Amino acid sequence: MKKIIYAMTLLLIAGPASAQKAKVYTAKEYMRNGDMKKAIISINEAVANEKTITDGDAWFTRGEIYEKLAETDPTAVEESSKSYMKVLEVKPNFDKDVIDSKLIRIAYKAYNAGVASYAENNANGGTAHYDAAFKSFQQVVDIREINGGKHYAANKKFDTIAGQALKFQALSAFYAKKDDLALTTLIKAKNNATARDPYIFSTLVDVYAAKGDNSSIEKTLDEAKVLYPKNAEISRQEMNYYLRAGKSDLLIQKMEEAVKTDPDNSLLQYNLGVLYGSMANPVDDKGEPKEKPANSKDLEKKAEMAYKMAIDADPTKAEYAYNLGALYFNNAADLTKKMNAITGTSDAENKKYDGLKTLRLAEFTKGLPYFQKSYDLLNPKAASLNADDKNTFRSTIIALQNIYDALGQAEKSDAMAKKIAEFQ
Repeated sequence: MKKIIYAMTLLLIAGPASAQKAKVYTAKEYMRNGDMKKAIISINEAVANEKTITDGDAWFTRGEIYEKLAETDPTAVEESSKSYMKVLEVKPNFDKDVIDSKLIRIAYKAYNAGVASYAENNANGGTAHYDAAFKSFQQVVDIREINGGKHYAANKKFDTIAGQALKFQALSAFYAKKDDLALTTLIKAKNNATARDPYIFSTLVDVYAAKGDNSSIEKTLDEAKVLYPKNAEISRQEMNYYLRAGKSDLLIQKMEEAVKTDPDNSLLQYNLGVLYGSMANPVDDKGEPKEKPANSKDLEKKAEMAYKMAIDADPTKAEYAYNLGALYFNNAADLTKKMNAITGTSDAENKKYDGLKTLRLAEFTKGLPYFQKSYDLLNPKAASLNADDKNTFRSTIIALQNIYDALGQAEKSDAMAKKIAEFQ
């Protein structure tokens, strides 16, 4: 009798652990038979029990079940990745090749799910799917950061994918208008060599601008300029920031130093021209002309020289030629205003009018070859221009139509008028 009681006692002690192991086995059977609902119930009961919560095999099975479920339900990817990562936590000596393969496969699925959600927002507008994109990309980042990033450090391909995931995760938070979350994630992306790019820095500047953090804007722009000295968007942001902040003198100093260091950099020369031109012809927040500074003519001369150097350094950029043409065109427009202000018909007034007209024609004549150059560069690819180049091309056509009309070249003026109508 004692032996029987002893045996029964052993069975009672061993029973709970065996039962949980049985649930793991049962969950596998349900998965094999395609009954995913029962498989999930069984495996979740198993990993929730204190007897098997640290069982690597149980968590591995849970990862497989949710991975299988993810074939029809993308949201299951998150639970699968969590389960596979839990395997490494509770059983570090688990078969490395097997678990690594599983985690990489899940990471790629999570990345694709994130891309799909991100693209859906971009295609249809709104922000509803940016949260889903953020979560999916977070799974990729979490897998990459296992063991402080050491686990997959040698896998360069995955490192690139994880970097891209971090980048788009940061942008997802930004477009979802979650500025604090965006700021944190953008900083991580900025500091990650495989995630950062000019757009990350540009977006980070926008977030700091919304917060009114000028110190961080300047630091971010300085860092971006070192990494991307020829990036047009970073240069534009730098210029706009310093002009808005009333620090044009500091900006000129920075840009002139940069030009001296790299005189053949066409973008630096072009941006210097834009800066001098903006200072010579200031506008208010609505784009309306403000009173010109006393040294506007000197500033225009410097702008003219900078534009010419930019064109010499890179004659393939239509915007360089266009901006120099616009400098002359705007001078002509100012002279037109002065001509229109003369309402009398006295000899003195007629003489003044004719003098202004001669000056205006001279400005139009100086601008014409640069608008023609801009036209010749853009017209052959008019059907495939990006938004910025389309604006430049349309403005070029309008300028040419006005100049040809002012110069009495009616046939050319009419041709440009027809071109304007075609390029709506």
